[in-house]
Amino acid sequence: MKNLPLTICLLLGFLAAPSFAQDDPHEADRQAMLVILKNIEQALNDRDLSSALGNMDDAVIITYHDATVTQGPEEAAAYYKRMMEGAAAIVDEFSTVAEVGAPAVFHGDTAVAYGTTVDRYLLARGLEIKLNANWSTTLQKKDGEWLVIALHFSSNLFDNPLLNTANRMNKIMGVGGVFVGLLLMWIIGRVRKKSATA
Repeated sequence: MKNLPLTICLLLGFLAAPSFAQDDPHEADRQAMLVILKNIEQALNDRDLSSALGNMDDAVIITYHDATVTQGPEEAAAYYKRMMEGAAAIVDEFSTVAEVGAPAVFHGDTAVAYGTTVDRYLLARGLEIKLNANWSTTLQKKDGEWLVIALHFSSNLFDNPLLNTANRMNKIMGVGGVFVGLLLMWIIGRVRKKSATA
């Protein structure tokens, strides 16, 4: 019986929770931003950059995994073309699955959101990379429409597929170096023996 008041309070809290969600003044904004996220995700998977940029401000700043920074749609398009198109392209195929990490934080007509992506890259040299990464974005409401004004991608500097591949290659080269060294020593020994008996 001593815990009855606490039990009643907890029960009332659970019952009231849906009403708090329904009273969220930014619920419509959150839904609109989720649509933007899905539009950008789908556009990138379809290699339709123009559709992705349609959700972004004319002065949007994007920071990419390789630390490149672009401002505006033209610079973003040039970066995309350099990475994905032409004989000198670095990436042959790309796909991503994006998730929101937490509800967006609002500051008036500006909102900040973040989350994760699971990316797949097939590089031009045939190397396939699967990358667990993070993203954050700032959106601003202009004339009743939410637009991305900044977008940032990042990954773990100390634990990522490229670094792991480099470490594996170093180990392989190290083992190969030891083998070559032993082989050279054996050859030199054979030559010296022949010289001594000659």
